Amino acid sequence: MRILWWPAVLAGCSFELRGTLDGGGADADPDALIDGSVTIDAADGIGDVAHVPAAIEDVFDATGHLAIVNATITTRSGTIAPTIDVTLPPGTSLTYSVQDGGGRELAILMVGSLQVSGTLRVRGARPLVIIAKSDMVISGVIDGNADGGVEGPGGFSGGPGAGGVGGSDAGSYDDAGGGGGGFGGAGAPGQRSGPAVSGTQGPVYGTPDLLRLEGGSGGGGLVPACTGHPPGAGGGAIQLYARGTITLGGAVMVNGGGGSGGLVCPANGLGTSGAGGGSGGAIYVQAGMLTGAGRLLAQGGGGGGASNFNAGASGGDGQPGQPAIQAAAGGIGAGTGVGGENNTGGAGGYRNAGAPALSTLSGANYGNGGGGGGGVGRIVIRAPSIVGIQTSPQAVENP
Repeated sequence: MRILWWPAVLAGCSFELRGTLDGGGADADPDALIDGSVTIDAADGIGDVAHVPAAIEDVFDATGHLAIVNATITTRSGTIAPTIDVTLPPGTSLTYSVQDGGGRELAILMVGSLQVSGTLRVRGARPLVIIAKSDMVISGVIDGNADGGVEGPGGFSGGPGAGGVGGSDAGSYDDAGGGGGGFGGAGAPGQRSGPAVSGTQGPVYGTPDLLRLEGGSGGGGLVPACTGHPPGAGGGAIQLYARGTITLGGAVMVNGGGGSGGLVCPANGLGTSGAGGGSGGAIYVQAGMLTGAGRLLAQGGGGGGASNFNAGASGGDGQPGQPAIQAAAGGIGAGTGVGGENNTGGAGGYRNAGAPALSTLSGANYGNGGGGGGGVGRIVIRAPSIVGIQTSPQAVENP
């Protein structure tokens, strides 16, 4: 069963919001270019919409053109329907459905064609799938990033399980950092010293071909816990499907959040280790052609730097996953001296580089540890022609 597509001008009405462009990002690594045709039987095309039940495809007949400058889609959870903070034009719809093969429910935006020239922010518990009968033009940004400790759409917050785990509490000077979240790559363990036990990193999970559409995982928290200073959360999950061409001049981003820096908690006066960064999420693209100089990014967030108890100084927060192809830096440690040696957080994973492990603290006084960086997410592209696209991590093409 296939969705019908025809290249004629769509009959639906056009809708546009005026606003400012918010593309962001520096020049990316030229080694990350995907440029050239891939081997796939043209008769097979791009297939049915992955992850979406056949019953949804059977009734898909969107004809409206949706032009977005700046907007936010909230995918929500449970029985609450997703929302968008603009009026959808006739011939488009936003709904939700179970996911083929299990996993979290999907929020599904169905359009005849789509243009994003500013920033389309995506938040909430469900992954977002956008289905277009013809083309998509993305000169701006589709943002499914984690926001600090708040996960991206379909991502996970910090804690045990697939995420990183907080380190052990060995006293004001020797608390271990939280581990970074894992997904397409493992996170990094937190830094430790003396008797402290490192916060373990989140493992690799899921499949390279994204059989299930799901986001990244969060890092391990501060030790001791300090309210309001969370680990980085996992990036979200976004899927784009167009029977025609997707022209990407901007970016689709599902990066992990940066871990909070350690601090001297006002409630108990104790110095804390840094929190782990969140992992990148998932991007899944299906198109007749994917072209442009744009970026698909699912990079990990940096770990937080540790506090210096003696100085009463806090560590810096880790950077979130970056809008260019580069590592998110770990937060700076609060200083040197008692309780402060070498306690900067770890960098996040990017491209094909894993989140680097932090060294064990050494010296007479040891110190609280920095948090580990989050691992990379996953990117899958299914298209007969892929030209000029930059990705981090490297995409799996036509699985």
